[in-house]
Amino acid sequence: AESRLDVSAENPDGNMDRQIERLTKLLTDLPPEEVRDFDRHFAQCMYDAYRWDLWAAAYIIEGGCSDDGFMDFRSWLISMGHDVYERALADSESLVDHAADPTVEVCAFEELQYVASKVHGDPMDHGLEHPAEPSGEPWEEEGDDLERRFPRLWAKFADE
Repeated sequence: AESRLDVSAENPDGNMDRQIERLTKLLTDLPPEEVRDFDRHFAQCMYDAYRWDLWAAAYIIEGGCSDDGFMDFRSWLISMGHDVYERALADSESLVDHAADPTVEVCAFEELQYVASKVHGDPMDHGLEHPAEPSGEPWEEEGDDLERRFPRLWAKFADE
């Protein structure tokens, strides 16, 4: 299941339709239990990325970020592949170059959240519970908190 996420992201060229098409084909050829495994792994990646520092990155990059917007941002992050995802978990400011890539139109990928359910034909029950709150240290919208804590992202995206 993990490698399927990377296969769908092996050419993250900004073309989300092409990524969805590749991933749908991969999942369609699998037995239902492997589709569930994929969905469980995807959900775990979403939950692991439910962090204040990544929400701050999304907020700065997108010029604001709601709860739903942060879900779509985390889907985009996963779609960028294992290496980008792991670097972002280690340092949210590593996203400065990926989000600024000219092939990336938007850092949100809502459709990726529903691929397994569409292939399976029913909503997936992965048995995982979404964390009640993001992990890490919360940030303040007002003042210089974001600029101070995320200087590279702020310098690149705050005035765009």
